[in-house]
Amino acid sequence: MFGATMKAMNNPVLIDENDPVRLLTLNHPERANPLSWELVIALTEALRSAADAPEVRAVILTGAGRHFSAGADLSALQKVATGGDPDSLRQDSESLRELFEVLLGHPKLTIAAVHGAAIGGGCGLATACDLVVAEPGSLFAYTEVTIGYVPALVLTFLTRRVTGQVARRLLLDPERISGERALELGLVDELVDAGNALDRARNLAVSMARKGSPASIAATKKLLNETVGMGWREALTHAAEVNAAHRLHPECRRGVKTFLEEKCTPDWLDD
Repeated sequence: MFGATMKAMNNPVLIDENDPVRLLTLNHPERANPLSWELVIALTEALRSAADAPEVRAVILTGAGRHFSAGADLSALQKVATGGDPDSLRQDSESLRELFEVLLGHPKLTIAAVHGAAIGGGCGLATACDLVVAEPGSLFAYTEVTIGYVPALVLTFLTRRVTGQVARRLLLDPERISGERALELGLVDELVDAGNALDRARNLAVSMARKGSPASIAATKKLLNETVGMGWREALTHAAEVNAAHRLHPECRRGVKTFLEEKCTPDWLDD
């Protein structure tokens, strides 16, 4: 299914470098893949590496074992329960902010393949991806308020996936919802049979990468981020500038030329 280039099995994130899809697997299965400091740092570095690799066209996130990610790490919670060091707590929050920033701003297609639980920050990790493919047995929840946390980071981008009222309910009434319900709410893009989320995510990644120019996909994702919160006139002005500049890109010339001469669009994986 995937290449055999995975790194050492004791790494917090396993990296499968089978082009054109980079598979990143959260690898603390015995603890349901919590967002420990080590995992957050490793995942951030792996995402940056994928962003810089021209051969990578899409990134898939998944979890080893029975779950995608259970969210908060118990050691981090212990620091909070005992008062903790303010500088250390701030650094933990900053590391998580950096992870979400890298994932949200990633130039490649990003897809979460979710099985089992995606809770708290783990649910946020899936939400920050471009697409979410899940299995019927998956569970989604933002449970931060149940232990006195504030879902501060995830709420900044949750409304990019679901409506404001749905986000409000998910964050303030932290009920665990099924994959079926998550699909209805828009938290999930596709629901597939049990055991098939990863295969579907890869097929979807390849299909989308084949249809779209890498530069166009990166520019579109960037524009989606940049225009959030802009007034409509400002957004249109900025979009017009991006439109005009991108018409000079070699991939745009190639796409238009292929369409005019061959009456079809390029296979963007055929370099």
